[in-house]
Amino acid sequence: MIELNWTFFVQMINFLILMFILERILYRPILKVLDERDKKIETGQERAKDLLDKSEYMLKDYKERISDAKVEALEIKNSAMREAEEEANRVINDGRKKAEEILEQIRADAERQVEAARKELESEVGSIASSIVNQVLGREVAQ
Repeated sequence: MIELNWTFFVQMINFLILMFILERILYRPILKVLDERDKKIETGQERAKDLLDKSEYMLKDYKERISDAKVEALEIKNSAMREAEEEANRVINDGRKKAEEILEQIRADAERQVEAARKELESEVGSIASSIVNQVLGREVAQ
């Protein structure tokens, strides 16, 4: 059986003093270090989460800007193609108009030359006809 004597009380006081000393010297500093470490971990996790959110935002913004740039480049390309096509059509139409003008000028020149040749021949027709008649008849005919 267990006896309660003065050694029991000395051991109890000894145990309480040891607990008090350990509390002050060992447990409080260790708990303080553990709390600081937990705070640093939480701060690091929050910072990592913030950086992750920021990087996701930047990636999304980058993708949107790339998409916008592609759309803008496509619009510029399409606009340039339309302008080039319009310019080509304008050049072709100008060429056709000039060709038609030149052709009309050539026709007008040809008609003038034909008319000039006709007038020249009309004035000579009488003399050519009397020359032919003179040759056919063998004598000179009065006009």
